[in-house]
Amino acid sequence: MAAAKDKSGQGGAGDTSARESLETLLGKLEAVVSDLEGGETELEQSLSLYEKGMALVNLCNQRLDAVEQRIAIVTRGPEDAPRLETFEHQASHEPGATPKAR
Repeated sequence: MAAAKDKSGQGGAGDTSARESLETLLGKLEAVVSDLEGGETELEQSLSLYEKGMALVNLCNQRLDAVEQRIAIVTRGPEDAPRLETFEHQASHEPGATPKAR
């Protein structure tokens, strides 16, 4: 099939609501990547999907930056100075991952 599939049900990423969760945005990005990897789109459609994907990446980065700022506010130390701590995380789905005791 030569037509690009838009699994998000939306137009471009610019149409994305500011209230959509990061998970929703990532789902839309995954759909775009899947469409591009399918190799069934024409050049212009692929370019349009790529642009949409990059806009979604930018939105995701903005959301992550906002979360980082909120975490910095919550973890302020004495005298209202941000307290930076190393966060080591190993996803539970990674091979060899074991839950860490608290």
